[in-house]
Amino acid sequence: MRVVQLLKTITPVFFLILLSCFDTEKETQFELGDGEYEIAVPLVNTKVTVAKIAEESKGNTSIRISPEGKATVLYNGEVIRRSSAAIFPPLPGLIPYPIADTLSNVNLLFNNTYLLKKAVFKDTKINFFFENSIPQDVNIKMRILELTKNGKIFESNFTLKYNNSVPVKLQTDHISIDGWTLQSETNSMTFHYEATLPNGQKIKLDNAQMNFDIIKFSYLDGYLGYHVFAVDGNIIDVGLFNKWLSGSFDFEDPKITISVDNAFGLPVRSKVNKMELTSITGNTVNLESAFITSGIDFAFPSFSEIGAIKTTAFDFNKSNSNVRDIFNEKTKTIAYDISALVNPEKDTTIKGFITGDSYFVVNVAVEVPLNGSVNQLVVTDTLEIDLDDFESVQSAEFKSITSNDFPADMRIQVFFLDENGNRIDQLFNGEGFDLEAAPVQGNGKTLPGVEKTDLISFNKERFEKIKKSKKIALVGKFNTTGSEQKKSWWIYDNYGLGLKLGAIIKYRKN
Repeated sequence: MRVVQLLKTITPVFFLILLSCFDTEKETQFELGDGEYEIAVPLVNTKVTVAKIAEESKGNTSIRISPEGKATVLYNGEVIRRSSAAIFPPLPGLIPYPIADTLSNVNLLFNNTYLLKKAVFKDTKINFFFENSIPQDVNIKMRILELTKNGKIFESNFTLKYNNSVPVKLQTDHISIDGWTLQSETNSMTFHYEATLPNGQKIKLDNAQMNFDIIKFSYLDGYLGYHVFAVDGNIIDVGLFNKWLSGSFDFEDPKITISVDNAFGLPVRSKVNKMELTSITGNTVNLESAFITSGIDFAFPSFSEIGAIKTTAFDFNKSNSNVRDIFNEKTKTIAYDISALVNPEKDTTIKGFITGDSYFVVNVAVEVPLNGSVNQLVVTDTLEIDLDDFESVQSAEFKSITSNDFPADMRIQVFFLDENGNRIDQLFNGEGFDLEAAPVQGNGKTLPGVEKTDLISFNKERFEKIKKSKKIALVGKFNTTGSEQKKSWWIYDNYGLGLKLGAIIKYRKN
C-alpha cells in the first residue's frame, strides 16, 4: 500500500524560515499475518539556506551574495527600450517633391518636427519624373547641391526622348543614394537642372518632380524633435512578503533604482509620473520624492563619442524619498507609470545625433539588503499531504529534529488543513515549539544552531481526524534578539533552517 506522499512546496525567498519538503513517496508491500505492526516512515530531511535558494532562483528576481556572504534580494526589469526608428522612423515616399524651376529649393516634409543639419541616407532610392511639350529630344543634367558623397555633388544625366508625340514624358529608374550625405541648414534640398535641346538651347521643363521610395538614415544630427515614450500600468511583483501575515521588519537600506543606457546623442529625461506600492494587506502607498516631480536627467554621448553608450543610474533611497517606510509596509507589488522624454526642454538650439544602431533602455530595479530588525513577524506556507492510504491505525508518533542558524528566536507550529483550507488539528501542543536564536559571534555571524528534538503522539481517534487533511500549514513566528531596540542583523548565505521529520505508524491487521 502507499503510505504517504508529501509534495515539495516553494519556500519564500526572503525569509528562509519555513519548512520545505522533498518529494517523498514510499511504496511497501506486506504479506503479514494478523496482529499489530509498526512502520517507520521518513517524511522530511532538508536544510534550506540562502545559497541553495539563490541557485534555484528564476525569472527577474534573484539573490546576490556578497564576498562576505551577505544576502540581498534583487529585482530587475526592463521598462522602456526604443531604437533610432522610434525617433525618426522610415518615411514612405508618398509625396512627390516638385521642382518648379531650373534652380529650386524644396523643403523636406518633416512637419517642422526636425531641423536636420546632416543626414546620411541608408537603403534609400530616388527617381525623377520629367515632362516637356517641345517635339524634340531633351538632355537633362540634374544636380542636388546639398547631397554629396566622397566630396562630390550628386549629379545624374537623363534623356527625354521625343517619339513623335507630345507631351514627352519620362519616369526614370530608381537611383540608390545609400551612403550619400545631406547637409542643410534649412531642412531642404536644392535641385539644379540643365535641360538642353539638340541645338544647345536651354529650356525650362513643363514639369519635373523627385520621389523617394523610402526615407531612411544611418546617421542624423540637428534638432531631432521632442518625443515622449511612456509605459503605463506595468507591475513588479516583489514577492518578498507574500507569506507575511503580521509583524514588522525594519529594513536598513532598501532602494529603487531607475537606470538608463543611452546611445542617443540627445538629452533623455526619465519622468516618474507614478510609483505606487501595494502591501500584502491591500494598503496603497505612493513613492514620494522631489525627483518624482522634477524628473531625472541622464547622460548622453557627445559628438566625439558617437557609437558609445552612456549609462546612468539614480536611486530612490532613504535619504531622498520615503522608500524605507514603503518597504516596511510589506510591499507586494510596485505599479509604475514612467515616461522617457527626448529633448525634454524642446530647445531647438540643442544639436544632437542618432545613428541607425542607436537606442536607449530604461530599467527599474528593486534592491533590498537582508539587513534589519524583526518584531513579532508571523509568516506561513502550505504543502500538500495525503494520509488516505493509512487504514486501521492504532496510533502514530511524529518525531521532529530542527536546527536554526539565524540570529532570531523562532516558534514553529504545523496545522492540518482540509481541502477548503480550514484547520482540522495541529501537530504541536499550544502555540508550538521554540527554536532559540543561534549565538552571534564577534564578526556578526552566527554559529550553527543546536538541534532540538520533539516527539508528538497521536492516538487512534486523533489520527483518524487528520486523515481528512489535504494540506499542512507551517507557521513561523520570529523575533530578532534585541528587536525592541531595533537591533539589525544580516542574513548570510550559509544560514539555514534544518528539519528532519518522521513518524512511527502503529496499525493492526486482522
